[in-house]
Amino acid sequence: MKDKILQLCKRLNKFTLDEIIIISEIGADGLLPILNTIISENKLLYKNGVYSYLKKQTVSDKYPILKYYPKATIDLVLKCFCEIITTTKTSHILSMGEDQVQKIYTIFRKIIYEQQKKLLDSNYFKNPQNARRRMFFEKEVYLYIYNHQVFVSETLLQSPDDKSLNTNNKAEFSKIYCYLARKLTHNQNKHNLEYKIAEILWRRNKKFDELYLDLKRQVS
Repeated sequence: MKDKILQLCKRLNKFTLDEIIIISEIGADGLLPILNTIISENKLLYKNGVYSYLKKQTVSDKYPILKYYPKATIDLVLKCFCEIITTTKTSHILSMGEDQVQKIYTIFRKIIYEQQKKLLDSNYFKNPQNARRRMFFEKEVYLYIYNHQVFVSETLLQSPDDKSLNTNNKAEFSKIYCYLARKLTHNQNKHNLEYKIAEILWRRNKKFDELYLDLKRQVS
């Protein structure tokens, strides 16, 4: 059903809820959950009462700097990022300006954050839970835990159906939060805080090969 609705959204491009109800012959109760799922997958945008289909955009289209350098160079920067090599050292290794390396590192972190946010939105839509509010560098962030993984959101997700964490999830969250707090101690992490948090959570319990293959898949 969702695939058919997605194809209809693509064909219509822009539409209101009433319009797609008439065309699809599906009531609002059946249609809204499907539309919300498509929105959470970043394939649909809802604004001012109008739904707009989002055409697929490659990462390099979104970030032109990734097209500027040869693929082999971007791949080496990606490997340095996964190995937690500083931007200064990476710029020396690849004979690139450090400001350029910093830009690419930030893009990687944003991609990691956005990918985790999609997964968070999907989990939250199915099973809303109360956010765990935490302060870092005088800024409040919102943390959630699903399937043994902690997620960060720069905006608060709220629903009348929000549930409290059970005892097991509370214990697991506390363990992962302690790990996060230890890693997030340097003042340099204050800038793009949510991206840095997402990166730290993404790296947890992963070796280089897993980090590299996962990020390469997301960047490609």
